[in-house]
Amino acid sequence: MRKLKPVYSRHVVSKSERRRLVELLRNSLPPAAELLERAKRAELAKLRLGPIDLLIIDGVPAIVIRGEGVSYPTILAAHKLNLRLPTVVVDMGAVPHILNGADVMAPGIVRFDEFGRGAIVYVADEEGGRVFAVGRALVSSSELSNMERGKAIKTLHYAGDKLWKIIREV
Repeated sequence: MRKLKPVYSRHVVSKSERRRLVELLRNSLPPAAELLERAKRAELAKLRLGPIDLLIIDGVPAIVIRGEGVSYPTILAAHKLNLRLPTVVVDMGAVPHILNGADVMAPGIVRFDEFGRGAIVYVADEEGGRVFAVGRALVSSSELSNMERGKAIKTLHYAGDKLWKIIREV
């Protein structure tokens, strides 16, 4: 039995589609909108994971667009396209849990940039400062500074998840 490819459709984004995507990203992820505006080439891939589109910018799988209008960058966007977002740095003890799909808990956070509730943030390790996950802030940075326990970041994408395995193939 043949294994189905994770991407079932891929096409170059037209000018009108690019404008629509820039507008969508401007509302949910402004730095990604700027990245798309400057891109030489943009492609859109439809994934079998669900109602998920993957925006490929200059050959790098960069932005995930979910059916409900939620957008967030891939880890590769941070490393290869230098997409800047607020970053939460966690201690090395938290890393294996997050790499198994756990959300980021307040006690594991060492330092963080300023962000609002609901913001998309990167999660980086304390030793190398390398981004290894992307999440949505459940609290603002000002609330986080007063938290001693509880979930702070909902993990959306991390190194080694299904999406990671797909984007490595694209």
